[in-house]
Amino acid sequence: MQIAPLSMNTMLNSGTAAGGLNASAESAASQAQAASFESMLKDVQRREAAATDSRHIVNEAGKTKRDAELKKACKGFEAMFLSLMYKQMRATVPENTLFGESNADKIWQDMRDTELMKNVADGGGLGLADMLYRQLSPQVLAQEKAEQEGAAKATAAAASVQQKATGK
Repeated sequence: MQIAPLSMNTMLNSGTAAGGLNASAESAASQAQAASFESMLKDVQRREAAATDSRHIVNEAGKTKRDAELKKACKGFEAMFLSLMYKQMRATVPENTLFGESNADKIWQDMRDTELMKNVADGGGLGLADMLYRQLSPQVLAQEKAEQEGAAKATAAAASVQQKATGK
């Protein structure tokens, strides 16, 4: 007597018992696909949430005009740094010798890489902009506070001079 090897097709196509087996196999396969899809969807949602996470200080609105300018400068610096790093990484890749690369192709690649790195920096980047902002913001706030105090003293002094001039 020879025993035939078992396969999914032979189990699905074998008589009346296969009807129940076919339904349970299809059900199990659809459940596995649904679980796989759910897992993939959760992973994508987690990544998207991490990319738009508000933990990045430079993505928050600036409190003052100078604060907003500092955040913009920090993002710009990070984008420039990433662009230079990406350009150096691209320089290590050998040129296409089959078709060659024209000057226009190189310019287009450079422009594309620059915009790509700007988008990376806007999305949070490496966190370099956040570190720069944390380092520079106390200095900017101190300078802003000193200017406000100086303006207040100047206004008080002008009012005092004007009061003395009108009082005489």
